[in-house]
Amino acid sequence: MKTRKLGELADVIRCQLPRRRVEERKDGDLLCLETTLADFNSITGFVVAGSNIIHMQLNPQSKQNKYLIQRGDILFSFRGTEATIGKFGLYVGNENQMPCICGQSICIIRPQPIDTIWIYYYLRNEKTRNLLTSKSYGIRLLTINLTDLRNFVLEIPEQKNIEAIHKKHDRIALDSQRMRELEFSLHEELLDIEELIAGNKISW
Repeated sequence: MKTRKLGELADVIRCQLPRRRVEERKDGDLLCLETTLADFNSITGFVVAGSNIIHMQLNPQSKQNKYLIQRGDILFSFRGTEATIGKFGLYVGNENQMPCICGQSICIIRPQPIDTIWIYYYLRNEKTRNLLTSKSYGIRLLTINLTDLRNFVLEIPEQKNIEAIHKKHDRIALDSQRMRELEFSLHEELLDIEELIAGNKISW
């Protein structure tokens, strides 16, 4: 079976540009959503958007554009506790929404030019995660060196297996979209109930 280092297949990108909360913003800052591990779906790992509004000293028309999360990017928690380090997410958000940036403990794995999907599922496999986390250092707050991440060796599957992974992923993605739509509908219904209660329009 063919093997390749992750760094040969993908760019590993960590954003260390200054960031500020809304109340600390300065002229020229870019309004962004910061993506953290809390934004990873607990089942699929899919990431739709960030949840923290921040301002970045970032020019999206320059080379700094690489720090903005793109659809299809794999996100990786290279720093955290034993419970949170080594988690993978797949960004499935809409590129027309507010720009998203990784939180301080997350990096981007951007496959170039190889297929994203099989790499994502390969990396989030429990065996792979255990191998990666075994390289971490620290006591309470653990860190995986990004050089070790780039040097991590992947076994490239046969084409028929890659195609099978894609078929499974397409079904997962469809079900995930349906779940998000259902959650949105439930949220709207709950808001309606709150408005009815606030307006005393319900007789108990």
